[in-house]
Amino acid sequence: MPLAASFSDNDPRFSLRPQEEYLDLTFAKLRDAISERWQNGAMELAIVGDVDRAQAIDLVARTLGALPARESEFRDWADNRDRGFTADRSARVLYHEGEANQAVLRMIWPTRDGEDFVEILELELLQDVVRLRLLDRLREELGQTYSPSSSAQQSRVWPGYGTFTINAAITPEDVPATREAMLDVIEDIRRAPVDQDLLQRARAPQLENFENLLKTNAGWMALADRAQTQPDRLERYVRARETILSVTPADLQEMAQRYLDPEQRLEIAVLPQAEQ
Repeated sequence: MPLAASFSDNDPRFSLRPQEEYLDLTFAKLRDAISERWQNGAMELAIVGDVDRAQAIDLVARTLGALPARESEFRDWADNRDRGFTADRSARVLYHEGEANQAVLRMIWPTRDGEDFVEILELELLQDVVRLRLLDRLREELGQTYSPSSSAQQSRVWPGYGTFTINAAITPEDVPATREAMLDVIEDIRRAPVDQDLLQRARAPQLENFENLLKTNAGWMALADRAQTQPDRLERYVRARETILSVTPADLQEMAQRYLDPEQRLEIAVLPQAEQ
């Protein structure tokens, strides 16, 4: 079973499908699927950069503004916005056909969606704290040269859905020691608040990212592209620095205790085919 299918219970929206299903797709089917929305669906336009405001308004009025009237609001598609995380947390082993000295160990937990901005930032700080602790543990204590990763992803599309993932690309023989190190790091953070120095190491790059966000057009667009339908994006940016600075070690411990129960993890090992 492919990786994404492992934690979506093979939901076809998030899984690699059989080859024949892709071969059956055509541009005609694509046109039939999206034409009605292209013609009638709501549109939201954002323009960023060094532009003349009056000229931009005029150009939009003569192009997009000249289209026939269409829906003024985006549909919520509530019937299609369900996404679950598998209830089967038994360990999975997948096999690859690459180099025999390559393996991956991944642990995934379900968390929450992206509607609570404070919890989003707390989980993102926890993500970086876990990564730093894993890096210290694997490199300094176990002598491994791998660079582990961690990721907190909270969806604003799928209500209630989010994941926290830790991951390490290793050799097959290092899987047991890496598993033990990962679980020890999670248990340590759940057991006691991290020290202020570690929190500051995690906090500094996040503050820098927010401070640099509006130095590029891409950063401006990240705020502006849904500014009408999700106006809280602007408020979130304004509140970000203060919120990040307010997060305490106890807050991160509480997040870890709430979401990162080792017994609730989904563990996936990806091993070379020869290991099968």
